[in-house]
Amino acid sequence: MRIEILVFDGFDALDVVAPWEVFVRAGAFASNFEVALVRTGGNEIVRAAEGMELRVVEEVGSPDAILVPGGSWVSGEDTGVPKEIRLGAVPRVIGDLANSVRWVSSVCTGSLLLGAAGLLQGRNATSNHAALEEISRYGARVREHRVVDDGNIVTCGGVTAGIDLALWLVEREIGAEASRSVAAAMEYPVPPDVWRAQGAAGAL
Repeated sequence: MRIEILVFDGFDALDVVAPWEVFVRAGAFASNFEVALVRTGGNEIVRAAEGMELRVVEEVGSPDAILVPGGSWVSGEDTGVPKEIRLGAVPRVIGDLANSVRWVSSVCTGSLLLGAAGLLQGRNATSNHAALEEISRYGARVREHRVVDDGNIVTCGGVTAGIDLALWLVEREIGAEASRSVAAAMEYPVPPDVWRAQGAAGAL
């Protein structure tokens, strides 16, 4: 299974790096489980809101699942999520991929990009506490939990909740034992707070 994390200028560094590490560690439990950082085009050097730079070689391909970070929404600057919503290319890519992937997930204000892609209408979702009202404007049913699993749309709260999201997705795809092992290896003590829609997919 290939998970692509979609990176853009102004992203929040922890939204990307934390889930990436969880997924990489989970690869030890399933040989076909892989993760890649991707971009929609432009320069290979992608700069986070906090100044960290990543060299993102790959462009969006044909993933089995995608993860969308947030970034720069709270600051109000024209970068990150606000800029990508204004430009429209990233929401279009997300919307185009949504019909072919197992799930679309987001960390923090990345949920606003899912909303701009038209994916939150009538769906259960969460976000950074500062963006909950905004996702409701996209038609989301707001759930104030660290992770909200609505089947093929999985969202989480602010920044550190990206670890919870990734651990939950590992549990769904590989199993609870793998998820617990990764959490233990990372010394991550936060108990799970997952709201799950009835009938949402479980571990395979």
